[in-house]
Amino acid sequence: MGVPKFYRWISERYPCLSEVVKEHQIPEFDNLYLDMNGIIHQCSHPNDDDVHFRISDDKIFTDIFHYLEVLFRIIKPRKVFFMAVDGVAPRAKMNQQRGRRFRSAKEAEDKIKKAIEKGETLPAEARFDSNCITPGTEFMARLHEHLKYFVNMKISTDKSWQGVTIYFSGHETPGEGEHKIMEFIRSEKAKPDHDPNTRHCLYGLDADLIMLGLTSHEAHFSLLREEVRFGGKKTQRVCAPEETTFHLLHLSLMREYIDYEFSALKEKITFKYDIEKIIDDWILMGFLVGNDFIPHLPHLHINHDALPLLYGTYIAILPELGGYINESGHLNLPRFERYLVKLSDFDREHFSEVFVDLKWFESKVGNKYLNEAAGAAAEEAKNCKEKRKPKGQENSLSWAALDKSEGEGVASRDNFEDETEDDDLFETEFRQYKRTYYMTKMGVDVVSDEFLANQAACYVQAIQWILHYYYHGVQSWSWYYPYHYAPFLSDIRSISTLKIHFELGKPFKPFEQLLAVLPSASKNLLPTCYQHLMTSKDSPIIEYYPPDFKTDLNGKQQEWEAVVLIPFIDETRLLEAMETCNHSLKKEERKRNQHSECLMCWYDRDTEFTYSSPWPEKFPAIERCCTRFYIEEPPGTQKVYLGKTAPPSKVIQLTDKEQSNWTKEIQGISEQYLRRKGIIINETSAVVYAQLLTGRKYQISQNGEVRLEKQWSKQILPFVYQTIVKDIRAFDSRFSNIKTLDDLFPPRSMVFMLGTPYYGCTGEVQDSGDLITEGRIRVVFSIPCEPNLDALIQNQHKYSIKYNPGYVLAGRLGVSGYLVSRFTGSIFIGRGSRRNPHGDHKANVGLNLKFNKKNEEVPGYTKKVGNEWMYSSAAEQLLAEYIERAPELFSYIAKNSQEDVFYEDDIWPGENENGAEKVQEIITWLKGHPVSTLSRSSCDLHILDAAIVEKIEEEVEKCKVLTLRNRDS
Repeated sequence: MGVPKFYRWISERYPCLSEVVKEHQIPEFDNLYLDMNGIIHQCSHPNDDDVHFRISDDKIFTDIFHYLEVLFRIIKPRKVFFMAVDGVAPRAKMNQQRGRRFRSAKEAEDKIKKAIEKGETLPAEARFDSNCITPGTEFMARLHEHLKYFVNMKISTDKSWQGVTIYFSGHETPGEGEHKIMEFIRSEKAKPDHDPNTRHCLYGLDADLIMLGLTSHEAHFSLLREEVRFGGKKTQRVCAPEETTFHLLHLSLMREYIDYEFSALKEKITFKYDIEKIIDDWILMGFLVGNDFIPHLPHLHINHDALPLLYGTYIAILPELGGYINESGHLNLPRFERYLVKLSDFDREHFSEVFVDLKWFESKVGNKYLNEAAGAAAEEAKNCKEKRKPKGQENSLSWAALDKSEGEGVASRDNFEDETEDDDLFETEFRQYKRTYYMTKMGVDVVSDEFLANQAACYVQAIQWILHYYYHGVQSWSWYYPYHYAPFLSDIRSISTLKIHFELGKPFKPFEQLLAVLPSASKNLLPTCYQHLMTSKDSPIIEYYPPDFKTDLNGKQQEWEAVVLIPFIDETRLLEAMETCNHSLKKEERKRNQHSECLMCWYDRDTEFTYSSPWPEKFPAIERCCTRFYIEEPPGTQKVYLGKTAPPSKVIQLTDKEQSNWTKEIQGISEQYLRRKGIIINETSAVVYAQLLTGRKYQISQNGEVRLEKQWSKQILPFVYQTIVKDIRAFDSRFSNIKTLDDLFPPRSMVFMLGTPYYGCTGEVQDSGDLITEGRIRVVFSIPCEPNLDALIQNQHKYSIKYNPGYVLAGRLGVSGYLVSRFTGSIFIGRGSRRNPHGDHKANVGLNLKFNKKNEEVPGYTKKVGNEWMYSSAAEQLLAEYIERAPELFSYIAKNSQEDVFYEDDIWPGENENGAEKVQEIITWLKGHPVSTLSRSSCDLHILDAAIVEKIEEEVEKCKVLTLRNRDS
C-alpha cells in the first residue's frame, strides 16, 4: 500500500494520533506483541549504503537482546509478552518477498562494484547478506536458539519477566509475524472468559499494522514504533534503542477520527450507522491503493490524493447501497461493484487530462492520431456509423476524418454534432489507451472481453483473499495474484455474481520458500544440494533466477517502489525440481526444513535446571533456569480495567480576559493547536494553568502505612478550558493494592539500595513481620567485590597519554606548525590542475584527527585544551610516516598555504608523474590505517585513556576471580 506514504498520510491527516513515549506517562498495558523482523533488520544491517560495514553474529544477537529488554522495560506488560518472527509466508506474499530480495541483492552488487571502481579497499570478511533473514537459513536457526536462550535467561533472572506469560513464535512456525500475533488475539477473543477491556500494545514498523489492529475491533489497542521523520536527507538508522524516540499510535483515537471523517453519512443513510462497519469499509478502501499482495490500481497513488478520492466516493455512494460493503471480512459483491463503478469515473477524469494534451498535439501535427491504433479504431467506428447514417448526414463532421489536406471544405452542421463526435473520439481513445496499457504492461496480443473479465475476477478474488487474511487468517496458502499490474477501475465490471472459492492447501517448507524467493546471488544461504538449481544451465527452473532484470516505476517516484519484472514461480515445477535433491540433505538441514509450534513460557520457582548456552564462548549457561514451557496455551484470567488513563494535572489558577497577557497567550495556544494538531479551538473564555504529572512516589508513615504521592512538574503550562477533559475515571492496578510496607516489599522480592553504604547493590526482602510496625523491613544484600581503584586514581598520570602543542611536533618533524595543523584536519585534492580542473570530484587526504566545526577530537591522537589543539606521540608518528610517503605533497602545500583546494597535476607536474595514482595510493594507505576506524568524541567530554581503562579492567577481573573463589568456598 506504499506503506511509508500511508503512514505519512494519516499522520498529517490525523495529527493527534501519535504521542512521544515519555517514561512517566506510558499507559498501562496487559499485552505486548513484537513483530520481530523489524528489530532483526535494524540490528543486523543498520546502514546498507556503507559497503565497508561488517558485523558479527554475536554482536547482532546481543543488540537484539538489548532491544527486546528496552521495549519490555518501556511498556511493562502485565500479562502477555508475545514475540513473533516471520515464518514461511503464504504464496501471495512470496511474490513481493521475491522481488524485494532480488532488488536488494542487485543493489548490494551495484554498490560494491561502484566502490571497487573508485579504488576503495573492501574488508576481507563477507558482508552481511540481509536475505538470510528468511525462514530456514542457518542464521535464522542460530537466532532461534539464541532467542530461546534469551527468554529462559530473562525469566530466570529478571523479576519483571516472572509475572508474565511469554509466547515465542519463531521462524519455524508458518505465517508472517504480525498475522501470527493477530491469530493469537483472535483465539483469545474466542475464549469465553476473554476480557473486552484487555489493553494491547503492538510493536512494528509496517503501516499495515494499523489495518490489522483495527480489524480486531478491540477498544484499547496501541501501536509502538520508532519515530519517522518525513522529508530531508536520508539518514542512517539509529540502532541503539536508548537513542531512539518512540511513538505510541492510539487506535482508539484512530477510530474516533474515522468516525469524524465519515460523520456526514449519519444524516444520509437510511440504515443504521455503525462505526464498526464503517471501519471495516475503511480498511477495504485502504487495500485499493495496493499492498504486499496486489499492485496498486492504475494512477491511484496515495501521494496523488487517492485516499480522499476513495473516501469521497464512499460517502457519495453508500446511501444508495442499502448496507455496508465489507461484512466482517466478506465482500458484498453487488455493493462492491456499484462502489467501483462510481469510483471508475476517476479513470475517465484522469484520461481527460491526457486527452486534452492529445488534442493539442494533434492540432500541431496536422490533426493526425497520436496513437495509430487508436486512429484505426476510430476510422473503423466511423465507417460503421456512416453505414447506419441517412444520406443527409453523410457530410457530417467526423474528428477522425479531419485533415488539413482534404478537409478544408468540411464544416460542422451544429455544435451538437461537434460534441457527439468529440465524445465518440474520447471513448475510442480511452479504450485504446487502456488497450495499450494491457498490451505493453501484461504482454497480451489481444485485449478481449474474456481477458478483461478474467482481470476483473482475479482482482476481486485478490481483495477477498486479503480480507480473509486480515480478518480470519490464511484461507489459501497457495493462492497468489498472477500479474505484476492491476486492471483499470473501469474494467472491473460484472462481478456481483462471481463465485469465489479458495483451497486451503498447506504452507511451503522452509527450503521450498528459500528457493522460491532468493536470487542466485544468495545461493549460499541454501543447502549445497539445491544451489545448482539456481545457477546451472541444465536446471529445469533456471529461468526463475535471471541474473539481470528490469524494473518499472509504473507511476511511482522512488526506485524501491518500482515493480520488479521477474517471472512468477511455478509451484509444481519448483517442487518437482527439488524432489531429485531432497535425498542429499544432511541431518541438520532436515531439522531446519520443518515446521514447529509456538512456545509458551513462564516462571516456576519450583523448577530449576541448567540451560546450556547455544554459544558458550560468547554467552554463559543459565545455571539456575526456572522456566517451564508448553506448546498448548492454558486459559488465563484477566482483571477488569476501568476507564482511560491520561496524565492528570493539578490546577493552580484560572485566568480571565482582564489579564494583560491574555491575547498573546491565546494566540500562541490557538496557533499551536491548529498547526500541530489540526484542531480549531474557537473562542476562548478561560485558561487553566496546570502542572503535568511527572511520576509517583511512595511515602511511608511512622506506623508502616504506605500512600502514593503524585509528583508534579515544576513548569506551569497554559491549557484552554474547552480542551480539558475533566473527571477522568482512571484506574491503575499497579498501585491499587499497595497499602502497607508488606504490600510494597513482599518477601523474596528484589530491591536496590539507593543509600549508603551499599549504593546500587541488589537485595532480597526477608520476612519482616516483627519490623513492619516500626516502618522498617529486613533485606539481605548481595555485596559484590568492589575493585580497589585508589592507587590507580593517585597514579593515573603515569598511564595517561602526553599531549603537546602543534609547534612542539612541528619542531620535531622539521615542518611548519601550519602543516601540522593542516594535515591533522582535512585536505582536499581535485582532479587535473587549477587552470584545467577535471570535474568537481575532490579527494580528502587529511588525517581527520580533529573537527573544529563539530567540536570533535580523536582520543589518543588529539585533544582540545581551550582554543588550542594538542597532539600525542601517536599523532607525531603518523605524521612522520605520512611525510615519508608523500614528501612532494607536504612541500607543495607548504609553498601554497593560501589555497583551500589543491590539484593533482599541480602537485605532481612531471610528464612521468601520475597524480591520480598518487592520490589513490594515499587514500588506500589512510583507509587501511587503524586510525581510520577510530571513533570521535566531543571535545567537551573527559575520556579516560586506553591504558587507564585496561588497568580498571584488570582490577575488575581480579574482583570477579575473588568472587568466584568465595562462592566456591
